[in-house]
Amino acid sequence: MKSQANVYKWSTIDRVFNTVITFGANIALARMLDPDDFGLLAMVAIFIAIAYNLSSCGMSDGLIKKIKPTAADYSTVFTFNVCAGLIFCALFIGFAGLVADCFHQPALVNIMRCIGVCFVFQVMWFVQETKLRKELEMKKIAIVRVSASASAAGLGIILAYKGYTYWGLVSCRIFLSVFQFIYYVIATRWIPRLGFYRESFREMFGFGINLMMAYIINQVSRNINTSVLGRFSPSESGIFSQAQKMEEVPYSMIDTIINSSFFAIISNESSRDKRHTLSTQMLGWMTTITVTAGLLLTLLAGPGFNLLFGAKWDGAVPVFRILLFFGIGSALKYYFQAVMKSFGMARRILWLTVLEIVIQLSLLALFYRNGMLWIAWTQVAGVAAVLTLYAATYCRIEQIRFIDMLRISLKGLIVPVIAFAITAGGYILWDEVIPAFANCVLTLSCFTVAALVLWELFPTPLYLRCRKAVISRFTGK
Repeated sequence: MKSQANVYKWSTIDRVFNTVITFGANIALARMLDPDDFGLLAMVAIFIAIAYNLSSCGMSDGLIKKIKPTAADYSTVFTFNVCAGLIFCALFIGFAGLVADCFHQPALVNIMRCIGVCFVFQVMWFVQETKLRKELEMKKIAIVRVSASASAAGLGIILAYKGYTYWGLVSCRIFLSVFQFIYYVIATRWIPRLGFYRESFREMFGFGINLMMAYIINQVSRNINTSVLGRFSPSESGIFSQAQKMEEVPYSMIDTIINSSFFAIISNESSRDKRHTLSTQMLGWMTTITVTAGLLLTLLAGPGFNLLFGAKWDGAVPVFRILLFFGIGSALKYYFQAVMKSFGMARRILWLTVLEIVIQLSLLALFYRNGMLWIAWTQVAGVAAVLTLYAATYCRIEQIRFIDMLRISLKGLIVPVIAFAITAGGYILWDEVIPAFANCVLTLSCFTVAALVLWELFPTPLYLRCRKAVISRFTGK
């Protein structure tokens, strides 16, 4: 079995390089295109997300959870994915006109049709990636994902530069599906056979159906806001989408690097005591990492957006700062879900997810006319309301008291909070005085130095482990 360090190493490489590529492409496209162009894709993002999760039905998690999946299991899931992909391809093409009429945007017709065609390719690499993830072959996954992202981003930027406007943005999504399919076939030299086995389907579907519904609800939660805004203003939809996309950068990295890898590792661990140790240790790390990132990005948001995207995107800054709270809550929620999935608690995940979306949609119905900021807060309120219930379930699983769970979670937050307070005091003084680039450098430097000094004075296990790894990297000891 691959070592845990190697798994996290390649998961980190995968996510960091993918983030750099997509982040760079997003900056380039944002400077060449207008918020309206981003708004077009944001309007249909909810349909793409629902189709994506329905095509998988959560059965990939079932394959990972199963100790020894068989060839019949892989073939059954692959066959289901392909059939679902063909069905959704037809639906996207058939209902393209209706969606365009709903948003009063004729351009959505061809966008929906192109995405539908490429959806067939997208579902055909699910099983290859799942098999590699089950075998903890994170290196191969990283190589495929980074290569596909670079290829798709490059072609999308070229199209935008040539004057194809929103087609450059759409092409990034289309080309990514095609390239991932091609590269996974090359990397694995394996395509599952078409075959459907009732017992395998019953087992995988029985575990995955609740997770699938939870994933769909999560995607509705994330994308309903841009669809609602798109009915009134493509520009506001694009601005909200850009803020959300930037919030997703750090927290999707955390989810991919930590939560996805942690689920695979803990699912392969048979010792109950070892699972408990890994789980409680990771809880403290997750809280420290997510909150530290959120506090730093709150300070960097103003000068950072202006520096990267230009003044036309300044309206995204307050939305981004609000959504950082959502990112922190979601990262912790996904961590709790990873632990719950390893114990087979898919149904409870579903009901908690339903509760979250009910709260969010209820608030959205009340406040959507008040503008983007109110809409952003409805998203935060939903995840905040259910996080306590996730934590309570976690305590029951791990057989620890709620107060002990809080102590583990909050222990690592003293240093980042103090570092934030110190930096915020300086930020108030220099924010309007110096250029955006110097502002970012000074803010980042102040926060980093304050945090490092405080961690040296009051070291935590996570800091000591990171420091040891850095020293070992540069000294070879």
